[in-house]
Amino acid sequence: MARRVVVWLRNDLRLHDNEAFCAAAMQGAAELIVVYCLDPRHYQESPWGSHKRCGAHRSQLIAESLEALSLSLCKIGSKLYVAPGAPEEVLPGLLSPGSLLIYQAEDTHDEQQVEEAVTSALSPGVDVKYHFGQTLHHRDDLGFDLKAWLPLPFGKFYHETCGQVRPRCELRTPGKGDLPPPPADDDIAGVAVVSPQATTLLEAMGTEPVLSSGDFHWKGGEDAALQQLEAYCTRGGLGSYQRTRNQLHVNCSSRLSPWMAIGCLSPRTVFWRAERFEREHGKDRGFDHVQKFMFQLCWRDYFHFYCAHFGRLVFFPSGPARRQRPWKRDAELETRWKTGRTGVPLVDALMRELAATGFMANRGRYIAASYLVFYLNIDWRVGADWFESLLLDHDVCSNYGEWASMANVAVDLGEKYPLGLKGRGPTGGRKPGARGGGGDPWAKGVNIGDAIFDPFEQAQHYDRDESYVRRWLPELHGHPAGSIHTGGAVRGHIAPLATEPLQLGRRKLGVWQAKPQVAAGRWQLQQDKAASSPRQCDQEYRPQRRWQAKALRTPLPERLHGWTRAELQGHWQEGKCLVFDDSFEHEVWHEGTEARTVLLVNFWHPDVPREMREELIVASRSAQRSDTGKR
Repeated sequence: MARRVVVWLRNDLRLHDNEAFCAAAMQGAAELIVVYCLDPRHYQESPWGSHKRCGAHRSQLIAESLEALSLSLCKIGSKLYVAPGAPEEVLPGLLSPGSLLIYQAEDTHDEQQVEEAVTSALSPGVDVKYHFGQTLHHRDDLGFDLKAWLPLPFGKFYHETCGQVRPRCELRTPGKGDLPPPPADDDIAGVAVVSPQATTLLEAMGTEPVLSSGDFHWKGGEDAALQQLEAYCTRGGLGSYQRTRNQLHVNCSSRLSPWMAIGCLSPRTVFWRAERFEREHGKDRGFDHVQKFMFQLCWRDYFHFYCAHFGRLVFFPSGPARRQRPWKRDAELETRWKTGRTGVPLVDALMRELAATGFMANRGRYIAASYLVFYLNIDWRVGADWFESLLLDHDVCSNYGEWASMANVAVDLGEKYPLGLKGRGPTGGRKPGARGGGGDPWAKGVNIGDAIFDPFEQAQHYDRDESYVRRWLPELHGHPAGSIHTGGAVRGHIAPLATEPLQLGRRKLGVWQAKPQVAAGRWQLQQDKAASSPRQCDQEYRPQRRWQAKALRTPLPERLHGWTRAELQGHWQEGKCLVFDDSFEHEVWHEGTEARTVLLVNFWHPDVPREMREELIVASRSAQRSDTGKR
């Protein structure tokens, strides 16, 4: 008997370029059930505050997109079923032995836990086929296993991988009769479903319809997404991207990201349309608009691969870098930041636009995040969670990856790349705002270790006419021109919570040395000439982690963070230790009494050969983690 196929939709709400509808295993199936689960966990209160994990704006976009997809499926002889309930409770009842489940896999811990729960609940004999469809570059084409390897920082991935791997062509959009029919009697094993109409779906989500007060309205569905893609591929849109990409107003962006986040628009479709635009119109003298646009698509890929590589470590307060920073929780400060009442006009305008529309420009996200993290010293996950709730284009990988990167806990690559994933930052020697340049925050960050976006300085560069803050802060409408971005309190507006960033400090590479007069298990820092440290050389402290000596099979490289192979071998013969760590946040537990110098090397350092790093990763992952890594 021909079998039943169930396509479980998640963040892939489209027909075009969707592997779920092009699977060879679907051919010859007796019937097809296309199902979307309204998982109640997405609409429950966040553990970080009294707000839903998926807010009203994104819920409405999803509801409209499901309604649009339902109509598209009906046109080609198929049907969408929307079932309230957790996928692990809904899907097993639809799949008897011999059936096939097809779904798009995710790269983040919570979502993977749901996948495991679903597959564990299936009856024996049910086949499962999953694919990855959210990135421009297919992971099978990368040339490396993401679990074992990730080029660090992003620049290495961009130049060495994106420069060599060509995106695949789009998959065919199914037409009438291309898909197996739905069950003839609409029998889906007694599973409760709701009508795929936006108003009904919003009611099932427990969300009221919302009307955006912004200057652009997003409508759900792939047709609306493709229309916006065409509208943007003009000289005034994509043809001016490099000039406008750092501006704050909504009309300065492509506005495509919300549709891409929930899968109404494929990144490959965007790529190939942008490439056709460049062929038809050529390049603007002195600017490479299309290339800069592609650059952002590559960043989007990179955050997916970053999450796939580091797993739940991404959600730790210290991040994959394991950098312990003095984050705090403060209900009043958090509420004032969320509601746009910090007293800093630009930050307040950004946060109020987000609440009113679900949108915030990319540059604005850096500014708002920097203020929360570096000026208010609040746990970065508070901000990531708030953005998850409100952003129309929330994507777990991009959102949490960017926040971890801003907090500089995404990865620790040593002093050569002080900004972690962003390396030394996109400075390029340009002045802020010049030719679309990123400007001072990155350049300053190389020196101080953190890319701090001064909201007053940023306002003077990107809101010189004060039009943006006046748009979102009605209490400032009557102020004279030039009186708002002054760097301090503004008449008629609340006083700023903070006007200067805190110096959170970051551990720098040093040489650790035990001295005979120091008790075993206690270490002191001997400051290296090439690397300073915030600790004093005469300060003692206890180590935080035990280390097991282990011989490496991989030979030492020719050079490792300033030491030649001969020097390293000499150190070894003199009784000194070479210790590899996945961050610089751990001291070394030395149980002997003899003096011993420890050369501490981050194994993500670019000097560490790939073979050695892979061996070290395997050894590191055998250690038990103390954090939960849940968001």
